[in-house]
Amino acid sequence: MQNGVLFVPAHYDAHNQWQQEEWNSFLSSFSQKTIEYCSGNGAWIVERAKRSPERLWIAVEKRFDRVRRIWSKTQNEHLPNVCIVCGEANVFTRYYLQEDSVEEVYVNFPDPWPKERHAKNRLIQGSFIHELSRVVKKQGRAMIVTDDASYSSQVIQEMTKDKAWGSLYADPFYITDYDNYGSSYFEVLWKEQGRQILYMQFENLKQEPLLYADSRTFI
Repeated sequence: MQNGVLFVPAHYDAHNQWQQEEWNSFLSSFSQKTIEYCSGNGAWIVERAKRSPERLWIAVEKRFDRVRRIWSKTQNEHLPNVCIVCGEANVFTRYYLQEDSVEEVYVNFPDPWPKERHAKNRLIQGSFIHELSRVVKKQGRAMIVTDDASYSSQVIQEMTKDKAWGSLYADPFYITDYDNYGSSYFEVLWKEQGRQILYMQFENLKQEPLLYADSRTFI
């Protein structure tokens, strides 16, 4: 943890042993927390953080060049309520977040990995969804936004088959217009190319106990 950036290394085998007083103290200084996964260049989360300075906004992005751009924006805008995580979303969520610790999560334009042989690399899959159900509070929300219709179908299938989550939208489980959602690089790019943006939102119902086969220490 340095200068508002938490570095989560990709090649590391002791995540469950990691403890950091600065990280714990930073999290506990805010009563409300929101995570944006796939933060890109940070345009969306910076604008949201300016609107809600009382809330902690956590930007998760694994590409260092993008993390650097997000950090520059937060410094230019003097936003002490933004923390940046440079690392992989699954690892961060599993090992660095406590149960029932956040109210909202947003996944904005995750990489669709459009080739079938690469689909296994998509973020929205069972293991990640399970971890989200652990860290998001009961009745907390998860918003997932994409321009890729095939990926949205997978998102809906994976989220609705997990009993911990319920869609807030009726069939087909998405909307194509969301007032005041905020803008990001990819949203502007895809809209300029005439692509339809799909907004999917789910509520954490906390219907099942969360059981784990391994012993992990959450901080």
